[in-house]
Amino acid sequence: MTHEELTGRLRREAVVPLTAAEWEEVGPAFEVVERHSTFLAGELLVVRSGAGLFAVEAPSTGERVVRRLPDEAEVRRFVRERLDTYERMWDGCGCKVDYYH
Repeated sequence: MTHEELTGRLRREAVVPLTAAEWEEVGPAFEVVERHSTFLAGELLVVRSGAGLFAVEAPSTGERVVRRLPDEAEVRRFVRERLDTYERMWDGCGCKVDYYH
């Protein structure tokens, strides 16, 4: 998958799953704006390209999920919510992250 193909899909779809290998190939075309350790599921990345802002998550070792975020306010809300969820998971809440919604 190319950067153009991924950003085209993200214009039509809110969430796009990729293999880790596909992300490794296309990822360098994005500027990493933020990195957040989840302590449970790799890093939560916030990346930017000319097409906008996106979150990149790792639901498993071999998979990445790229999510379109419309603006900085949504980035702040999304990151805060995700990190809060991971903290509760670390504490044993039994909750799960829905990466595809």
